[in-house]
Amino acid sequence: MIDTHSHILPGLDDGASDLSQALGFISLAAGQGVTAMFATSHCCDGVYNCDKNTILAACRDLCTAAEKSGIDMRILPGAEIRVNHDLVAQFDAGHLLTLGNAGRFLLLELPPMFIAHAVLRMTRQLREREIIPIIAHAERNPMVAGQPGLAAELIYQGARLQITAASLAGDFGRPALKSARTFAENGQVFCLGSDIHPGRKYQMKTAQKNLNKWIGREQTGKLLIDNPEQIFYGCFDPVESCGLGRVGI
Repeated sequence: MIDTHSHILPGLDDGASDLSQALGFISLAAGQGVTAMFATSHCCDGVYNCDKNTILAACRDLCTAAEKSGIDMRILPGAEIRVNHDLVAQFDAGHLLTLGNAGRFLLLELPPMFIAHAVLRMTRQLREREIIPIIAHAERNPMVAGQPGLAAELIYQGARLQITAASLAGDFGRPALKSARTFAENGQVFCLGSDIHPGRKYQMKTAQKNLNKWIGREQTGKLLIDNPEQIFYGCFDPVESCGLGRVGI
């Protein structure tokens, strides 16, 4: 399995507070069958604004620590970028970190309330730049979850939806569980992420089990392995990430 959304870089945001906790998260993931994790610190959210170079350096350090600890995990850099009015300009200026620093996918967090046509326009602008936006924890955004037509339009314009593993386990309540399951059953989900933070359970294995029941093993494999592997293409610079190549699942 591939975890496309995690807060495991120590001391950068509200994720892992220190190296010990970060390694604990990675060990939990490895124990549930996860072989690769994208470390996606918060960016541009008004509280945390982890810049690209800081994330890349922290990711290299965490890779080294995981290897020394004997944890078999590929760790790749990324960022959970809060959508704002100048996001496309920030991308054009080279300030935003794509997943794996590969220049193909941006993980975006939508605010609880937003102007739909502005976000759709931003999606089109990113696609014109050959960037694919991935909407983080779509099932927990009240507008995306509450308006089925909006989710469909985002996908039509070229965005992809990510859902949280813990939502599929019911940890975020019944509405999030229902929305996550509906998106999955409708074939609207591209990938899953743990969105692991202190105080949350690591639920990738439970999510896999539930998805196997709801949409079948083949479709589950696409969400947990095949689709996320698309993000790896172009991620081959050992300076920017560790343990890359095709993921052995």
